[in-house]
Amino acid sequence: MRLLINTGSWSMFIGRSHPLLVHLPIGILLIACILTLLARREKWRHLQGALPATLLIAALSAIASCITGYMLSLDGGYEENLLLTHKYLGIGVAVVSTGLYILEKNKHKGQLRKWQVPASVVMVLLLSAAGHYGGSLTHGDDYLTQAMPDGLRKLTGVGAAKAHVAAYTNIGDARVYEDLVMPVLTNRCYGCHNEQKLKGGLRLESVELIRKGGEHGPVLKDSVPEESELFKRLILPEEDEHRMPPKGKPGVTPQELELLHWWISQGAPTGKTVKELTKTPLMLAVLEGMQPATPWDKQEFIPEEKVNAVSAEHLAKLEAKGMKVLPVAAGSNYINVDGINASNFTNEDMQLLLPLKAQLVWLNLAGTRVTDSSFGVIGKLTHLVRLDLRNTGVKGKELSSLNACTELRYLNLAGTAVAGESLTSLQKNKKLQQVFLYQSGVSPAAVAELRKYMPKLTIDTGGYHLPLLASDTTVYHKVAG
Repeated sequence: MRLLINTGSWSMFIGRSHPLLVHLPIGILLIACILTLLARREKWRHLQGALPATLLIAALSAIASCITGYMLSLDGGYEENLLLTHKYLGIGVAVVSTGLYILEKNKHKGQLRKWQVPASVVMVLLLSAAGHYGGSLTHGDDYLTQAMPDGLRKLTGVGAAKAHVAAYTNIGDARVYEDLVMPVLTNRCYGCHNEQKLKGGLRLESVELIRKGGEHGPVLKDSVPEESELFKRLILPEEDEHRMPPKGKPGVTPQELELLHWWISQGAPTGKTVKELTKTPLMLAVLEGMQPATPWDKQEFIPEEKVNAVSAEHLAKLEAKGMKVLPVAAGSNYINVDGINASNFTNEDMQLLLPLKAQLVWLNLAGTRVTDSSFGVIGKLTHLVRLDLRNTGVKGKELSSLNACTELRYLNLAGTAVAGESLTSLQKNKKLQQVFLYQSGVSPAAVAELRKYMPKLTIDTGGYHLPLLASDTTVYHKVAG
């Protein structure tokens, strides 16, 4: 594997000291401005003695920064207009700081003293602008705004940060380059290879620009990742100076690396979906992990309709009985009521649930003291999607009350005395998907009968038996001797 490298030089070496030197005049010049303003007051007049030396050091360091900055610019890889703006502002800082030193040395002559404060203000403005454009050259013009909190964005009028939102719901429909590869390049590579910052003369914002390559030629060889500079730089050791992203910046993950390898090996196509390309078993596993999760407000187990928040008064009464009440998802007013710590919750206490019936979608009464009498209230919880009655006194005599819960999809009756004949009433719950009957009173014949009428219903009766593997057994042998 051959890597394209740059040879070093004194100008390159000195130029790369610019980021180190440039911070020196910033601090000194700011101190000099503060001293200039304070020394004009009688009580701080003694500070004047430090001004000449401070301004001289500031001017010399500003000039040194200009020189090293110019040498660094010879490396190339920067957006020309942005670079010129930064350069002229830096020169302006050096000129004004030198002027401030001259004014300080000759302040006793004529009216020169009155120009110190205006010159200091101009210098601070130039310094701020030069620093801003320098930061834009290094990190991009949106480096600061990307990390800005929402409150500050609204205050300053900066638009919301653009987050990559998957444009697909099934990974098979995802466009390989546009939906999968481009976000990786955006997060890992665009910071140094964009229109404003052209490290190595390379831009990566589009496949056309990638194929064009940089100063050292093409970085992409279709169908051969191992010969593509774009991929080879990613797998170098972190301490290697040619490794990309460079040391100190987050590298690509193994999944992202496999994705890029696969994309290049397929010819680096655009507009092609995942299902249209050949996939290795490893790539299938990577793609499975990239399947986007269903948003909480689009999940089948959470209704889409909007509801008001639960009354604090009704919530407090329920929690006083030991019930835990939580939202089913962040930002949702639908709730999950869980009796995990309310073993003494009874049929009489069920009335406390009725004021919450508009918001209650998940109800866990497992281990509580409720019986069949609770179905009178449960039947009125028409938005109920999940119901857990494990290890309760329920026998199923009033199970038909659940027909009113038309949104019910999950029902757990494990560890109850529910009889098989009572299950027939569940046929009217057309949206029911899962029923758990482990250690219940339901016979295999009753389960088979229910499956006959509801063939798509998943009925879990437990009692699993895993095959015994040789590795599950440890055999000890006595060693003679």
